[in-house]
Amino acid sequence: MRVRGTLAALAALTVLVGCGSTDAGEGDGGAAASGDGAFPVSIEHTFGTTTIEQQPERVVVLGWSAQDVVYSLGVTPVGMPSFPYGGGDDGVLPWDDEYYDAAETTLLDTADGPPLEKIAALRPDVILAPYEGFDEGTYEDLSKIAPTVAYPGEAWTTPWDEQTRIIGTALGKSAEAEKLIDDTNAAVQQIADEHPEFADLTFAYTSMGADRLSLYLASDPRVQLIEKLGLTLDPSVETLAGSGDAGTFYSEISLEKAPEIAADVVIGFADGISADEVEALPVYAQVPAIQRNSAVIVDDQEVAAGMSAVSVLSIPWVLDKLVGRLTTAAGSAQA
Repeated sequence: MRVRGTLAALAALTVLVGCGSTDAGEGDGGAAASGDGAFPVSIEHTFGTTTIEQQPERVVVLGWSAQDVVYSLGVTPVGMPSFPYGGGDDGVLPWDDEYYDAAETTLLDTADGPPLEKIAALRPDVILAPYEGFDEGTYEDLSKIAPTVAYPGEAWTTPWDEQTRIIGTALGKSAEAEKLIDDTNAAVQQIADEHPEFADLTFAYTSMGADRLSLYLASDPRVQLIEKLGLTLDPSVETLAGSGDAGTFYSEISLEKAPEIAADVVIGFADGISADEVEALPVYAQVPAIQRNSAVIVDDQEVAAGMSAVSVLSIPWVLDKLVGRLTTAAGSAQA
């Protein structure tokens, strides 16, 4: 499931973000320990339980947003992924720019999986990957390098607040992690309060390409963030998705079904083509939200990355760019 480079990739990758259910601590961060700063701590995840004997100093992160949490907790990772999609020329996501220091953090090319030798050379105390998608074999390889905290439940489905709690526990900073969650939720709620019109609207979250159409499901963190703004996921999403994609966070549907997306507002990624090209394609031109100008189709890679890699840092960054467009779309939907 490793994908990089195109918005389709991001769609799929963020597709990597979806449905979450886990018996490994769902709703409580999957953390079995108190994470109150006392060590050792043990953290449950999809491959078992990882014990961290003492507060880590050299931290490697994997996945799309773990570095955001680590930075926010006052720790500088010694290694983190580079992001060709959505990152700048240096491969750093824009909301990480103010934290990133090339002298302290090595960027890792993870396009073909975690680069084990480079990670080992960083001599990490812990590897944190609460929002990743590697398999058990890779987890075992990483665990030979350092205690590794994988994702709970399904790959690419860990909600942002759960990621935050997991990392907070691993770093002995649970109280600080909870404050980050509370502050982020408060900021999102403030936007919802400022836009009561959102509560009257349904939405669909899509990835739209010339020959491929995907819908993000209720289990996807992107969808969950929009719901926190007050909108409701349109029933047509579940109808169109059917039951064939249980256990994932998106559903690819036939292109000709696009006009059946009945949401008041459509939020979408342009997949491999521009937003203008999406709206000009005859099949998408029949989508009710596009017809009434209540669609927000994004083809800016940075914004798309921010919408997809949901975290305590990306949420305020991307909502600053998205809410205005969403407000305009809501106005068109209610006209």
